[in-house]
Amino acid sequence: MKRTFLLGVYFLLAIMLQKMVMPKWLPIGFIPDFLLLAVLLFGFWKSGASGFWFGLLLGLFQGWIHGVGWWAFALSRGLAAVFVGWMRIRWLWTSPLAVSFCTAVGTVFAETLLAILFAISERSLSPFSLLFTIAAFEASVNSLFAFLISWLKQPREVLA
Repeated sequence: MKRTFLLGVYFLLAIMLQKMVMPKWLPIGFIPDFLLLAVLLFGFWKSGASGFWFGLLLGLFQGWIHGVGWWAFALSRGLAAVFVGWMRIRWLWTSPLAVSFCTAVGTVFAETLLAILFAISERSLSPFSLLFTIAAFEASVNSLFAFLISWLKQPREVLA
């Protein structure tokens, strides 16, 4: 019960940061995707089917917020969570640097998959323009935030 309540609080905090706080502080068009960051961190720490379902749920919500492509957001976020969990299990450990690296790669993976799904559905290459302009920024910002969150969660691993 306590864990579910905390997940709900984190979810609401990510939504508030995504839609209210960050658009006022950052330049136009460069807003970090905190919902994707939440999905990737959840997929990293809880790999497997639970990461996929959490990504699917937040992807549906993010698609609903954007108004279009809810299915593309859901699929890309769910598969990105599975991919990040797979990277952690196969190659890396759970240090903050590993979380940062996996989050950056997972962000690029999710945005690339989203652009491919939109390009297929729209039958044009215009979704790739957003991928090439914003994906690098989102990957670096998500990587930085993931490092900070992981370091605050487990500071002993960085100092050891």
